[in-house]
Amino acid sequence: MQPLDGITVLDFTQFLAGSYCAMLLGDLGANVIKIEKPETGEVYRAYGPKFIQGESTSFLSVNRNKRSLTLNLKDPRGVSLALRLIEKADVLVENFKPGVMEGLGLGFDQASKVNPRLIFCSISGFGQTGPYRNRGGFDLVLQGMSGMMSVTGEADGPPVKVGYPVTDMGAGIYGAFGILAALIYRNTTGRGQWVDTSLLEAGLAWSLLPAGNYFADGEIQKRSGSASSQNAPYQAFETSDGFINLGTGNEKLWIKFCEVIGLQHLPSEPRFKNNALRVENQRDLAKEIEPVMKRKTTREWMKLLDEVEIPCGPIYTIGEALNDPQVLSRKMVMEYNHPKAGKVKSLGFPVKLSESEFHVRQHPPLLGEHNLEILASLGLSQAEIDQLVRDKVI
Repeated sequence: MQPLDGITVLDFTQFLAGSYCAMLLGDLGANVIKIEKPETGEVYRAYGPKFIQGESTSFLSVNRNKRSLTLNLKDPRGVSLALRLIEKADVLVENFKPGVMEGLGLGFDQASKVNPRLIFCSISGFGQTGPYRNRGGFDLVLQGMSGMMSVTGEADGPPVKVGYPVTDMGAGIYGAFGILAALIYRNTTGRGQWVDTSLLEAGLAWSLLPAGNYFADGEIQKRSGSASSQNAPYQAFETSDGFINLGTGNEKLWIKFCEVIGLQHLPSEPRFKNNALRVENQRDLAKEIEPVMKRKTTREWMKLLDEVEIPCGPIYTIGEALNDPQVLSRKMVMEYNHPKAGKVKSLGFPVKLSESEFHVRQHPPLLGEHNLEILASLGLSQAEIDQLVRDKVI
């Protein structure tokens, strides 16, 4: 049994944030029905540059454990079918600009009249309220506006975006989090509600520590490369054959580290006596440490630091990360069969539950692959479905 067995989710999403949110619910066992345009489907189906046998890797990455139903929502019959699905659904996820679903006759107020128990989740660039609600928003834009890029990059370089689309995926995670909370609330009250989150808020949520410092005394965190504004040394150092990340999160680890690298005198120096002083003087500290770290390979330093339990690790490429034995042991790489792409590798589910095991029940669907079975479940006859096909409603 999966945690969300018996929960039906209607996925009116495209691109990353909304699709990821709905996929997380599908991974937890929900019956996810992805609503797509006839003929073309959602945007990610044609999104390059990478394809496997004509299937976009972007689409494959965020649409497993879903079924596909094509509906022309500009046709009243398509909207009528959507409302029939809403009547039986538990959750609806959409990531159009604010107002688009209302314009289709499928907004929160309209959907709630059909199904007061429905949890309606909207994910957008800026949220459903406020002066920027009608703006489009992509991950890059919101990484900048959330303050994230202002603290990413080298001190003397330009702002840099995080290499992964963290505001997109963060919004998807917070959307799923809100939906799960709303389902628990519904179990108590019997009432659904509107879950509203955005890429802007997801980006801001990551700023917890810099925001706390700003609220305290107005301090604006600056870019510092891989170094931390909270701890030192806590950064990447160059070795003789690459780089290593290491962190000394307390005084005990700091003293151990200095002993291992042969700089036992550093802890007694006035500028490095405690963490606050080390952060204040971390450039000087780095100058002391860097020449020593270049004397050994990353592997050699890893062995020495591991022996005294100092947190450290190599800086992997994505290929190296996906082949690490710890990653593999945690089942974060899995494989499924796709009718067109063949055997496809994908990331696993990042949470382990003792009573429920993640698996791919449904490959990322072909466009309209489940039209017949979903519409038949609504009571439509084969003749009615054939007519909808001829009229390009599905």
